[in-house]
Amino acid sequence: MIKKKEVAGPGWLEVLVAVATFAVLLVPFGLLLGLLPHDRPVLMGVVGSTLGGFIGVGAFAAAFSLRIRTLRPFGFVAVANWWLIIAAGVGIGGYGLNLIIQYVYTTWFGYDDPQGVLHAAARGGALPFIASLLGGAVFTPFGEEILFRGVVANALNRYGVWGGVGLSSVIFGLAHGVSVILPVAIMVGVLSAILFRQTGSVWPCVVLHGMYNGANSVASALSAAPA
Repeated sequence: MIKKKEVAGPGWLEVLVAVATFAVLLVPFGLLLGLLPHDRPVLMGVVGSTLGGFIGVGAFAAAFSLRIRTLRPFGFVAVANWWLIIAAGVGIGGYGLNLIIQYVYTTWFGYDDPQGVLHAAARGGALPFIASLLGGAVFTPFGEEILFRGVVANALNRYGVWGGVGLSSVIFGLAHGVSVILPVAIMVGVLSAILFRQTGSVWPCVVLHGMYNGANSVASALSAAPA
């Protein structure tokens, strides 16, 4: 019986192309967001909640098109349901860590809220909330996780925990900009990268990221009256 040859996972070529494509796609999508009327923060938030998904999927597609062209080596692997339950719990726990990080950051550096339009969308009524929740807690986690875990952490895992968890999480954090979001994104990246290292699957990572973003949206919606 002839064994089917296992396809090798992504390497530095995929990482460099994916990160470069991510950086390139930030420009037109950032311009698009800038063209929206600034006196419509709810609209900006609904659109902005989806941008990470489009950019992530686009950057992943660039890496996928290079040489492997099959999804399994990128972590598209089924896992036991209990891993998904664990991931959901870790995502909620990550939201709690986020509150601590934001408190410490605000104490040291003052108030900084670069995601104000996302909060506005969550507080803007039922339809904006649902739209921003679908974008921010479903589509964006999917796009970002298949990129940053399926490609970046996947490739860097060959260098051990420091590469697969540490370095990949710093890259993920920097992709979100230098603000209070940086340490928060690094924290989410660490939790997600650990899950990916344990399971070899992007799906628990998507669930973790989605639960974290969803908790943020729900907490934001509950914290103030509709805008």
